[in-house]
Amino acid sequence: MRSDIPYAANVQDKDPLEVIRTTVGHITAMIEGLSEEQLLENPEPGKWSIHQIVAHLADCELVFQCRARMILFEDMPAIQPFDQDRWANGWAREKETFAQSFERFQVMRGATIRLFENTPPHDLKRLGNNLERGPQEAGDYPIIMAGHDINHLRGLQARLQPQ
Repeated sequence: MRSDIPYAANVQDKDPLEVIRTTVGHITAMIEGLSEEQLLENPEPGKWSIHQIVAHLADCELVFQCRARMILFEDMPAIQPFDQDRWANGWAREKETFAQSFERFQVMRGATIRLFENTPPHDLKRLGNNLERGPQEAGDYPIIMAGHDINHLRGLQARLQPQ
């Protein structure tokens, strides 16, 4: 796996599509039985709540999927950066509940999986120009998403371990 792909080190020898297929189920199992208060609780100042993490995953799903679609359907598109910290509070402004954030993530993740499962291998080599990182292939995005998922699943698991 190429080392220049963000989060690739988290994926190692795992199948990126299998990772992204199973993330929703992992989150579902982790949050089972948690109250709304527990989902909203910040572990310490400056650290995201479980709700904020799931809303962040939904935001990233939107951005990553959009980037992949632009690369797949346009010729060498410019891929814009985004500020995850500024987006992280969007759900609060929108008064999005945890259930709504999680549903948003689940629906978009399903679309992402369909996109990558049905994209011919030669199209995954199509390029876009990420304005922060330079050239990226459409096929980089399942790896980015899988590594990003693993990163946040580890964080959620660590938070939910009994102290």
